[in-house]
Amino acid sequence: MNSDEKMREITSAANPFIKRLKSLASSKKARLESGAFIVEGWRGIDTLLRHNRRRYNLETLVISSEWSNDPRLPSGIDTVVLPAHLLEKVSDVQSAQGILGIIRPSPQPFSVPAAGRFLLLDNLRDPGNLGTLIRSAVGSGFDGILLYGDCVDPFNPKVIRSTMGTFAYTGIWSIGQRELQDLLSMEYELCATTGYEGENLYRARFSNKCILAIGSEAHGLSSGLMQLASRKITIPLREECESLNAAIAGSICMFQMTQAIQS
Repeated sequence: MNSDEKMREITSAANPFIKRLKSLASSKKARLESGAFIVEGWRGIDTLLRHNRRRYNLETLVISSEWSNDPRLPSGIDTVVLPAHLLEKVSDVQSAQGILGIIRPSPQPFSVPAAGRFLLLDNLRDPGNLGTLIRSAVGSGFDGILLYGDCVDPFNPKVIRSTMGTFAYTGIWSIGQRELQDLLSMEYELCATTGYEGENLYRARFSNKCILAIGSEAHGLSSGLMQLASRKITIPLREECESLNAAIAGSICMFQMTQAIQS
């Protein structure tokens, strides 16, 4: 439980703290400028507290009065108590959970490991898809997420919520052409997903140095990435189904690639 001196109450919607919360919830620019983002719900906060305090620091807890005496709350954390109606103004979900955290990440620069499996997302704009792919990457044992091009902000509240807390278990980096070339120079295979004429995913074998590239649903992978790819992978589908959602396709590929990894 939080000590009394760390807990304070705010009741006015005009308080600058409320303005800050709203901006962190709604604005990528505000998140970049402040170097912080919001995690809503106990699941995500608890995951951070238990597993990744080095990469993500819980700066402030924001709770409704119902949470004030909850024994699970950590001690020594700045805690703000808000009335339910103010929490609802900040939350972007229909039923606010009564607790959120302001998180300050400690960015780690991307460095190329000797081996690994990475998911590269090219201009992926849908926050739900990104959150689901992060969750599947963690579940399938991939080593990190590489955001390439104009991707949705990984700290968008909708992304964080869609990960169901798993974002804390993996590295997420925005990379450009230089970092990608560094990976390729270290003999990583760039495996591009395509709807046709690629290797059958279920017959392919993969090394322990691979990058799975997934594009946006609207446009697929960019021509530049297609040209750089050393392999093209296709999920075989019945003719009645023309394509799959990007998150579903990426998830299928990651789990199959893990299964088919070459030692």
